[in-house]
Amino acid sequence: MFEVTPYTDEQLMADFRLGEGFARHLLIVYTLSVGIHAQCIIDLGIGSTTRALRLAARETGGIVHSCDVDVDRFSNLLSQQDAYWKLFLGPSEQLISSINEPIDFVCHDAAHDYYQVKLDLSLLLPKMKKYGLICIHDTQQPDLSGEMLSAIRESLQNHKFSLVTIPFNCGLTIIRVEEGLLPEIQPLGSKLPDGRFDTFPREFPLQFPPQKGAIKSHGSIYWLVRYAGWRKRKLTKGW
Repeated sequence: MFEVTPYTDEQLMADFRLGEGFARHLLIVYTLSVGIHAQCIIDLGIGSTTRALRLAARETGGIVHSCDVDVDRFSNLLSQQDAYWKLFLGPSEQLISSINEPIDFVCHDAAHDYYQVKLDLSLLLPKMKKYGLICIHDTQQPDLSGEMLSAIRESLQNHKFSLVTIPFNCGLTIIRVEEGLLPEIQPLGSKLPDGRFDTFPREFPLQFPPQKGAIKSHGSIYWLVRYAGWRKRKLTKGW
């Protein structure tokens, strides 16, 4: 039977060290899910990600909705569902369409063709919370990346987003939705010395070229002082 129980900390690190497939990204998706205190987690493609996300849900109290089209392989897992893990066996668009609450986090490691990835994203993006995260695997894999990156690029045309692609183990593209549903994600953090919370997400949408004056809105003197302080720190402390 395929193993989908939540990882223990030791099992997560052991699989991470294997370095195969998604393994080197397991800590990333686990940390991101926990860090935004994800409540609604979408897991497209049963695998090691399922175990990592279920471990994260134990930390956040969220629910992982897993999906796979391989009914013959995974139908015996249906009996393992519980209050924090739901399994849907069928097309990903059917699962996504059935989700009614705003989505915090998505891990996409399912179909890798242009049309399915574009369809999945077109359905997911309107359901994402503001600052919610979508992770898409295999975006640097030589046989798959062309179609996948095209699908991502076209799906995002009418959305505000920021994006980074991790360039190892077949690649992992992380999309942050800058304009999504409310309430926003609830990030973890701690208190500053004056008692304020230390994390306040701000919009950082991808926009090329940047609008004139959009970045240096404080004026040139402010940025000269900031630059001088940065250079001094680099020279004296090295960071």
